[in-house]
Amino acid sequence: MPPDSLPTALLRAAAEHQTPDARRHALHLAMVRAHVTALPAGAKLPTQADLSAVLGITETALTTALRRLDLEGEIACSRRGHRYRLGPGEQHPFDVTLDQAVRDGIREGKHRPGDALPTGILAKRHGLGVEAIPRALRAVIRDGLVVDRDGPAGRGFYVRDPQDAVLDQVRVSL
Repeated sequence: MPPDSLPTALLRAAAEHQTPDARRHALHLAMVRAHVTALPAGAKLPTQADLSAVLGITETALTTALRRLDLEGEIACSRRGHRYRLGPGEQHPFDVTLDQAVRDGIREGKHRPGDALPTGILAKRHGLGVEAIPRALRAVIRDGLVVDRDGPAGRGFYVRDPQDAVLDQVRVSL
């Protein structure tokens, strides 16, 4: 997709970055995101060489953009190198075991309300990089079991107190 056919908002967001390198990376990301989000959920992405040719960007720039989309949970890259588009709300396949471990830990009392999750340990144990933790915890955050906030251990992911969840529901209903 040529840059002139991208939505104006994406181009404007890309142009707001300070350095020329940052603008170029943002533009490449916007181009790849626009192409990928046009695909239906579950669709396999074209090969890297084909995508690079269609978008007119280098394979290095494409790799960087695809890595970002993978970390954001818009696409999934299989262990065999196949990439496909995830559907809205679909969990990244590499996140399933970590998600279940956090849920089990909360249910079994290993992770108590107010505790910071040991994200580095969890990432290593489940074969993820720490940069994938926000994506991996998205479902437990959405389900109200964990919150991303500042706390006693600094910024991190904390087990939510069930009483806080009840109070939030009451506030929403008012």
